[in-house]
Amino acid sequence: PPMKYEPQHFTAPDGTDMVVLTAEAYDRLRALADEAEEIVDARTARARIDRGEGTIPADVLNMMIDEQLHPIAAWRRYRGLSQAKLARCSGLSQVWISRIENGGGHGSRDTRRKLADALDAPLWALDEDFDG
Repeated sequence: PPMKYEPQHFTAPDGTDMVVLTAEAYDRLRALADEAEEIVDARTARARIDRGEGTIPADVLNMMIDEQLHPIAAWRRYRGLSQAKLARCSGLSQVWISRIENGGGHGSRDTRRKLADALDAPLWALDEDFDG
């Protein structure tokens, strides 16, 4: 029969309470934590939909995942806009849009609002981590 292993508790020299457990137990806890994060993300997305904050079309999401495009670049392509056209529609410079799309800045909330309006996209969906 397999050995039963109980987690070991101790206090580190700096006073931190520590626990030693098996790799199997750790892996299970990590998997449960990941699952919990996915559930929270799904509930957050559902709440946004229920509040009428919009969704992300599958084509936009696929470009973000498959081509690793920044959300603004994916939405721009989805809408069939060049950076120059998006700049004209949003009142921003093409250089600034290029910089944001290439990870050189995020822009202020006002900048992202202008882009969201020009792209007819939810503001939260333009953030790389979707916590807009």
